[in-house]
Amino acid sequence: MKYALLIYGDDSAWAHLTEEERAELRAQEMPRWIALFDELQKADPNLNGYELDGRSTAKVVRLRDGERLVTDGPFAETKEVIGGVFVVDLPDLDEAIRLAALIPTAEHGSLEIRPLVE
Repeated sequence: MKYALLIYGDDSAWAHLTEEERAELRAQEMPRWIALFDELQKADPNLNGYELDGRSTAKVVRLRDGERLVTDGPFAETKEVIGGVFVVDLPDLDEAIRLAALIPTAEHGSLEIRPLVE
């Protein structure tokens, strides 16, 4: 079964950092992410994962009464926004839950697991 592991977190503090501070934080976190990638590759060698650019670069498109409405950023009354996604082919939901718990963002954000319709 294929699952999407949607990574949610609060990026508001990240937005106020300098490029140097962001690079330093990324460097500190990379060993944990590399370990995660290794574990995900063991579970699904064909794994796909993507980090999304910040919410300030997003556009939301809606069609209302035949009129196209385009707004900046995600419209959400929450601090947590989607920051990335993994698409993995796993034997069952238990394995998806195990792997989602290994994603570093789970410690301060949340992970949504969604089966893909095949």
